[in-house]
Amino acid sequence: MTHIHIPVNFQNPSEQEFDQFCAVMEQLKDVPVHVHCIANYRVSASFYRYRRDVLGMDEARARADMEEVWHPEGVWAALVNR
Repeated sequence: MTHIHIPVNFQNPSEQEFDQFCAVMEQLKDVPVHVHCIANYRVSASFYRYRRDVLGMDEARARADMEEVWHPEGVWAALVNR
């Protein structure tokens, strides 16, 4: 197993961090990937945007999956709504 750490400041998530997430997902697209964070908030927000923006998933479905875990507010709502 390979560990790739993408540090994300919970108080100030950035587009650069999301871009890094997407780059890693692209790099590993042919192998199983386990993505985690301590509360699953960063992961659910990142996967929501990745599925919506990169994979072209229906926005309502991607959002519903994210909202099963978390309803982003504040800076996170701004990040996922870009």
